[in-house]
Amino acid sequence: MAHVRLCFVVQELSPSGGVSVIVSHARALAAAGHEVELVVTDGNATSQVDGLTVRSLEEARERNYDWAIATWWETAGPAFGLRARRRLAFLQSFEALFYRPEEVFERQGAAAVLGLPVDFVVVGDWMRELLAELVPEARCVTVRNGVDKAAFAPGSRGPREPHTGPLRVLVEGEPGLWFKGVGEAIEAVSAMSEPSEVTLVTPRDPTTEPANVKRVLGGLTPEQLAQVYRESDVLLKLSRVEGLGLPPLEGFHVGLPCVVTPFGGQLDYLRHGENGLVVGFDDLPGTTRTLDLLARDRALLGRLAAGAEETARDWPDPDSAGRAFSEAIERFDSLPAPEPGAGLEQLLGAFRLAQESGRRLRGRLEWTESALESARRHVHEVSVAYEYAEEQRQAAYAEVGRITSSLPYRALKRVRGRVRRKS
Repeated sequence: MAHVRLCFVVQELSPSGGVSVIVSHARALAAAGHEVELVVTDGNATSQVDGLTVRSLEEARERNYDWAIATWWETAGPAFGLRARRRLAFLQSFEALFYRPEEVFERQGAAAVLGLPVDFVVVGDWMRELLAELVPEARCVTVRNGVDKAAFAPGSRGPREPHTGPLRVLVEGEPGLWFKGVGEAIEAVSAMSEPSEVTLVTPRDPTTEPANVKRVLGGLTPEQLAQVYRESDVLLKLSRVEGLGLPPLEGFHVGLPCVVTPFGGQLDYLRHGENGLVVGFDDLPGTTRTLDLLARDRALLGRLAAGAEETARDWPDPDSAGRAFSEAIERFDSLPAPEPGAGLEQLLGAFRLAQESGRRLRGRLEWTESALESARRHVHEVSVAYEYAEEQRQAAYAEVGRITSSLPYRALKRVRGRVRRKS
């Protein structure tokens, strides 16, 4: 492909699986001789990340690009605000599913991406097939996320040693994200009848440690994460939606099988009963029974581990994934750009409406929560003051009672009575 200038438009560069995939593709494209930049729409933009130039949105608006690549629904609008010859949407999931039903504005904005006049790159064939059903005219290519074969080296530790102790369950995900199912996964392990222990791995350094977890690990390097995979017997991931789900694949490379929900991405690599097991959504008793089965049947666990390593052998590495991304752009570049159509302004307006409405609602919620907390404090202060006043009132009554029952007071009262009668 001829030299091109590309930018990946991202919200932020905080550690996450999605950001690491974007940076990996950007590095591979840069290594292939293209001029690649990361454009950050929110927060402060550092000068470089992994050797890649990072620019603020304001800086990027002054530049010219061949391709502007949106990487999240909220970056689609900014991508259209850049001077670029072509635009592409890189979808790592169907992002509308990240929001609860009551988050209607965010859902609307995320779903609107699918109607944009852009070409699409997705991370799984199941996404490409579903997009073809939803938007038949859309051009879409699958580029699977690569796995670092050096860090997650197949067979590097030799055959998996039989483990007869408690079933070592690895749970991966951000506990604060409801659709990751971290709490449900820990609950399912806690209900096991067979001995077990849980390790929780999160993208960032943990701030709290959930109950019933042996250890919580965050901010790991790929090599450290690979070692955690090797020290585990099974990966449990009960996500609601995953475009691909890299942790199960990384685990496959070191012979770690998985138990997952049908979150979508597993369709591209998981074969039930061969390299992992699929359990139902919201079926915690069934998940617990599955884990108990693996704890008792170590031969089954071994067969699944062997199947996992077999699957990993044919999975692409980051360089292969980067070449596939470059080939996708080359393919799209040889075709006419999608027609904007009359609805483009309405779609971009939907993004702005969703973003602004969502922010306003979040602001109102924060204000309401702050006001409620302030009211709680005032109620508490009034309650304390009332209790103190009541204590003082009771003490005063007690003191009055003590005085009125004393001998001098009773004597004085009789004297006053006699004086009144004589007068």
